[in-house]
Amino acid sequence: MISFLVIMGLVSPLNAQNVTGSVVSYRVTGAPDFEHPGSEDFWTDIAWTEVPLAASVSPGGGHTPVLLVKSANDGFNLYVLFQWNDSVGPSFGSSTEVFTSPNGTLVPLDPASTAQVKQLFYNSSYYYPDRVAMLWFLPSANARQASPAMSLGSDGAITGGGAEIWHWQSSPTDNSVNDTGYPGGYTDPSGIAIYPPDNVSFAEDDYTNTTGFYVIAGNFGVGAPNLDAYADPFVVRAGTYFNETAKTWTVEMVRSFTQSDASNYRVQLATGSNYYVAFAVWNGKLGESSHVKSVSQWYTFTISERPPPQSLQPVLPASAQGGISVIQATATGVGLLLVGIIIGITVRPKSKQD
Repeated sequence: MISFLVIMGLVSPLNAQNVTGSVVSYRVTGAPDFEHPGSEDFWTDIAWTEVPLAASVSPGGGHTPVLLVKSANDGFNLYVLFQWNDSVGPSFGSSTEVFTSPNGTLVPLDPASTAQVKQLFYNSSYYYPDRVAMLWFLPSANARQASPAMSLGSDGAITGGGAEIWHWQSSPTDNSVNDTGYPGGYTDPSGIAIYPPDNVSFAEDDYTNTTGFYVIAGNFGVGAPNLDAYADPFVVRAGTYFNETAKTWTVEMVRSFTQSDASNYRVQLATGSNYYVAFAVWNGKLGESSHVKSVSQWYTFTISERPPPQSLQPVLPASAQGGISVIQATATGVGLLLVGIIIGITVRPKSKQD
């Protein structure tokens, strides 16, 4: 299977002047329901944060203007819930990214061409997966342990520090009958296929620093450098649901606060701590994949030991509170979430159903 690994680049250093808004994770009692994400009782007490998104490149990107985000924690595990509108319906497509060259022929996308390509080819039968990603900035990340697979054009490097990316894809990390690529497994160092426990969906766990983009754990194919083949690649579990009536995706990601393996590349979470995060959404049926997507600016993310407040009013973005608008910030580069990519041709083991 061919999988395209995509990252978001960052502006550094970070400060209060280039942070758009905030998300608070409230302390709750309960457990995630991966079969019915978002239905857990504790979610009703937590308001959505409206995260405005803008096109990474135009005209191809920007089909999702708003992402709703909320978070909870039990003191040991973090739960993050995402919801967004997808009027064209869910996509489980996994077509290879191609674009139309000046002479009218279709050309496969590669890192060297991403600087110029602003729209991918798609039609009613040729399209890409739906995706959502959450990026955690790691300003004190350690030095790399591998070289990027490709360094032509845009190599996915960030301007300072490092970041972990929780990257859910409708194909092949979603446990759905529609996802023909599931389970999107890995192999262990001896080449034996490994799969997520309990057949749950998961988010691909990625890392980026100033040199490029990497898959953190497991063996993922020669085209995608791995940082720790012995580490658990399924640490970010996920539950997903598409509401056909409301035309909305709901994705819930869950991860324990701390990780002992590959800890240099994974954000270590703690109650009372603040983090910088950013978000991205891809609408596969509308031609978004790779560097073509909808992206946010920076948000602060706080893990609180307090229970949810009584008020359930949405937390409005800075633009709605008289701050810098998304369009203005994009034009001036204040806190802008830049875009970078690495395209890796990765070989996954075949599905258990095969």
